[in-house]
Amino acid sequence: MLELDTEGCMPANPSVEQIEGETWPEPASDATYVIRRVHQLRRVPVGELSIEDLRIMLSQSVGTVAILPRVLYLLEENPLSAGDFYPGDLLVATLRLRRDHWSDHVGLLYRAQHLAQRVDAMTNQPNGVQTPELRRMVREFLSN
Repeated sequence: MLELDTEGCMPANPSVEQIEGETWPEPASDATYVIRRVHQLRRVPVGELSIEDLRIMLSQSVGTVAILPRVLYLLEENPLSAGDFYPGDLLVATLRLRRDHWSDHVGLLYRAQHLAQRVDAMTNQPNGVQTPELRRMVREFLSN
């Protein structure tokens, strides 16, 4: 649940924490880098999250409802948006979301399917996308 500010207004650029209305405790002192990073990213305004930040959060299935509209917007602008791994790694993280997530968000599913179709067409061109993981995930996503 989105928390309102002290004047009763919605923040212009809320964080996942604000959107979900849930504050997580600090991670344990022996937590992994990824766990510590996800805890930090939940407090960053969604509009300020980098492509790599979004990829990490999707890969950990954290804040997906809050960040997916922004992720899809970025991917519609550039389906091969890259975090730290390879062109299209943000799309791969998106397409790996559990099927039950998509069933609750049909409009977002249609957008993701359209993106996957665009990338699939790009992989079939002679000079197209040659990232094996991306090609595999796109085809798997479209076949389900």
